[in-house]
Amino acid sequence: MNSETRTKIYKLAASLIILSVLFLFFQFTKTKKNNAAQKGDDNIENIQAPLAIPEPVFNNKSESEKVIPSAIPIFMYHYIREYSDSNDPIGENLSVSPEKFEEHLTWLKDNGYQTVFPNFFKNPEPLSFKPIILTFDDGYQDAYDNAFPLLQKYQMAGMFYLIIDKIGTPGYLTWDEISEMQKAGMSFGSHTLTHPDLKNLSPANLEREIKGSKEILGQKLGQEITDFCYPSGKHDEKVLKELQTDNYQTAVTTDLGISSLRDNPFLLKRLRIKDSTNIKAILDK
Repeated sequence: MNSETRTKIYKLAASLIILSVLFLFFQFTKTKKNNAAQKGDDNIENIQAPLAIPEPVFNNKSESEKVIPSAIPIFMYHYIREYSDSNDPIGENLSVSPEKFEEHLTWLKDNGYQTVFPNFFKNPEPLSFKPIILTFDDGYQDAYDNAFPLLQKYQMAGMFYLIIDKIGTPGYLTWDEISEMQKAGMSFGSHTLTHPDLKNLSPANLEREIKGSKEILGQKLGQEITDFCYPSGKHDEKVLKELQTDNYQTAVTTDLGISSLRDNPFLLKRLRIKDSTNIKAILDK
């Protein structure tokens, strides 16, 4: 074999070796990529999906667990104010301090109570909470200054019975304040025009006090007024008949007790709340 032939053979052998090395390198690279991809797939399969964030729960009971309450306590407030005057025992008796009122709202909230309005007695529905009605008689200025902010703070609402001719006079709510409260979810009912003893009125004056107050309040608030509060709790059959004639739906008295859905909606009993009242004691009976 001459030298030229040997040179050709060496070159061919070298080329084959280089090709073999390149082939092996590419095969190694491909295998490594496949293994990495497989490992990645395995990791993906092993990753657990994140836990779904539950929807917020607003009621502790499901729809099937809701019940129509058999009775609803109605609290009767007058003044929400700091007041002490030995010469005015009636004023003291009708006053609950803002601090005590806030204690009442805190206890009610912590014990599963939420506010409803007196029209619940005409249109009851299943509830997932314990209902209570908070009423405020006469429409004093402190209803706006003291009661209203605390009701908003605890996401509750009150029913305010207004003496129409007193609105805008010293010591009483103004129409602008009433409008603001209404827009915030408070409700309003009639407490007559002048707060008279309805049992002693002529038929014409009785109609004026009951129907006239309803019409004025309804026009001012832009809604039908359906709830009434007897001045000093005084009423008789002719008063009840006038309320029904004028399309009221409920009326609250000063009679002591917890009202039931079986009661006459024009004779709803209430619980008089004083500064010294232990609401836990009267509601846990």
